[in-house]
Amino acid sequence: MNKKPSYSRRNFVKTSLVTSAGIVGATTLSSYATNETILKNENPVFQENNWQPDDGPAGLLFSQVGYEMGYPVRIIVRLPQKEMLPENASCVLNPSEHENRYKTSFKYWGEIWKSHWWVADFFDIREPGNWHVEVDYDDKIMFRSNGLKVDENILWDSTIEWSSVDMLERRRHFTGVGAGWQDAGTKWVESPAQSAMIIALEELLDQKKNTFNIAMLERIYTQIKVGCDYLVMTQNKAEELGFPRGSMSHDVVGHEHDVLPNDAMKAVIALAKAVQLLPAKYSEEKQNYKQSAELAYHWLLNTAKPVGEYGYQKMQRGLNNNAKIPDDEWLTRDLVTLCSAALEMNKLDVEGAKKDAFNFAQKIMKRQIQKSEAMEGFYGHFYEFESMDHAEPSWVHGIVPSDNGTQFGADIGQIYPNYLMPLIDLLRNNPKHKDAEKWRQTLFNFTYGYLIPGCEKNPFLLVPQGIFKDEGPIWFCGTFHGTNAIYGYTAALAFELAELLNEPKLKNIAYGNLQWLAGLNAGITRKNMKQGCVVFSTDIPDGVALPASMICHIGERWAGTWFQTRGVICNGFSTGKQFVYDVAPKKENDGPFSFTDEDWIPHSAAWLTGLVRL
Repeated sequence: MNKKPSYSRRNFVKTSLVTSAGIVGATTLSSYATNETILKNENPVFQENNWQPDDGPAGLLFSQVGYEMGYPVRIIVRLPQKEMLPENASCVLNPSEHENRYKTSFKYWGEIWKSHWWVADFFDIREPGNWHVEVDYDDKIMFRSNGLKVDENILWDSTIEWSSVDMLERRRHFTGVGAGWQDAGTKWVESPAQSAMIIALEELLDQKKNTFNIAMLERIYTQIKVGCDYLVMTQNKAEELGFPRGSMSHDVVGHEHDVLPNDAMKAVIALAKAVQLLPAKYSEEKQNYKQSAELAYHWLLNTAKPVGEYGYQKMQRGLNNNAKIPDDEWLTRDLVTLCSAALEMNKLDVEGAKKDAFNFAQKIMKRQIQKSEAMEGFYGHFYEFESMDHAEPSWVHGIVPSDNGTQFGADIGQIYPNYLMPLIDLLRNNPKHKDAEKWRQTLFNFTYGYLIPGCEKNPFLLVPQGIFKDEGPIWFCGTFHGTNAIYGYTAALAFELAELLNEPKLKNIAYGNLQWLAGLNAGITRKNMKQGCVVFSTDIPDGVALPASMICHIGERWAGTWFQTRGVICNGFSTGKQFVYDVAPKKENDGPFSFTDEDWIPHSAAWLTGLVRL
């Protein structure tokens, strides 16, 4: 790895935003909603004399894409003070045409993120339709909004084409190298983003191939090839530059001298799965991908080393600047990725790969926080290193500043949150292995010591960004920008664990994390847009929190992004400015206080990964 001059994504925006704006046209600054105006036939402003905009955000929050029949229809009210909503306030769903009318009471959930929250759940809606939402008290309407939809497969049907092949077909034109996709708001083509999207497309084939028609399948195959061809190019580029055979450059143009094991781990999975899932007509490509995956895998096992504190942001983990980071230990998330890579290589009959997977699983389990070591009441999650006592966060991706320029290192592309899929895979396929009961217990402890209690600490069932010493669960602060990818991947993991452990709570957690992206979230406000957005802007009444889908061009109301390809997902809610480590992960700082608007295709990859299991 070579040290780079100071070159941040924010600085990159200054030189390239004009180009991007020209590409996407006039919609860049006006991408808001399918409605002509926010206020048409609705009243999103809280109607109560004791509320003023300066008191804090007030919002009526519900999914902007829609609700699945068979799952609860959850509606949330957000207010700055508990006294502002009477105890007997009701939530009413008035039909838009011939639907039934529904009514239930709000229940006070509690206070978090400097707001108070009330929840109304409808469990008995068994009909498709479109409703107007009202919050009533003594025949007075306190909120009114339109566009609540319920239908079968509404999330899938609304997004599957747009968040996968359609946006990729559009983004492939801007790489300049004939492969891969422009993966962010500007012209970045980074290896881990490509791998995440390739793997998501492969999971569509693995999980639901029979649901696609021939034309859609061909589009998926083509885009897998587009992505994998780029990964092979990164390997060729690294060898051309004199790096060890099998290693891979971070990208082909711009950061080709950054050669990172954490990039190669994900690429191995993407390439190996392509070999398994692409049809016979891609036989030549499959041979190339197999060779590339094997070279990268052997480089990882025999030559590659952890990068220590290069590109490792201590602040986002709650660590002091003088903390010593080991340079001879993989991050736990790297061990999980290596375990997945080993399992995929085993499917290609690579000698020793299955044994490698067992060994990586043992190392992962060794780092689990036991009940006797509970951290702020939580256990079952993982230490980041064997030799340190802080817990690994759900997300650490970012470009890390230093005195010698920005660093693309340990944190780059690290978007998978406690992603224990390989342990589930091992348990299902090796139920009589000597470690099978240990794998199950590890998953059980993670589920009941961390995942369920952590998600239940907020009204949206949202997975925490991490558990921090002396702070407890934190959701939004400390990161490079919003962390929308962790919600789709958590949904995928929760669905798998729900089946494995027969735990219905996990399905609601999975659904809640997906719905956060689809619009059942804390709401965009004037203040959080001003704090975090670089490109996106829209008019919002003062003091109002408006729920918005974060999936571009999808939903009654949607927010973001830069590049405007339909179906891409923006970075999402955070606390500070976008691309700046400016807010420490402390409970007093935590909340959805900024909205970060850049699009990044791993967020869509994560959405697809969760959605395909719904």
